[in-house]
Amino acid sequence: MKKLAVPLALSLTLGACAWFQSNPDAGQPNIDSTTNRSVQDVVSCLTVEAQRHNASFSTTPLPQGQMLEFADDNVIKIRHDNGTTEYRYYAGKRHPSNMWIEGASKTCAP
Repeated sequence: MKKLAVPLALSLTLGACAWFQSNPDAGQPNIDSTTNRSVQDVVSCLTVEAQRHNASFSTTPLPQGQMLEFADDNVIKIRHDNGTTEYRYYAGKRHPSNMWIEGASKTCAP
């Protein structure tokens, strides 16, 4: 019985550690808002903010918008649909050098 208990306890402990280290926001928008600004205005503002923080990103066109991909799987999708611009931030790995991305919605998509 003891031979079975140790591997079982170890696997449960490792599983719990993996669960706590996973990103609970992965796949779900962390910030989902609408703004009256155009897609291009929001992208321009995010570009300026990224330059201020020495952050690089890639841009991918979306139907009616743009997707900005930052390091560590941080993604922002901006789309214009039904008369409003939607701003969605999908959080990736968080650390002090990329925390500004979460606050960018207040500046760029108020």
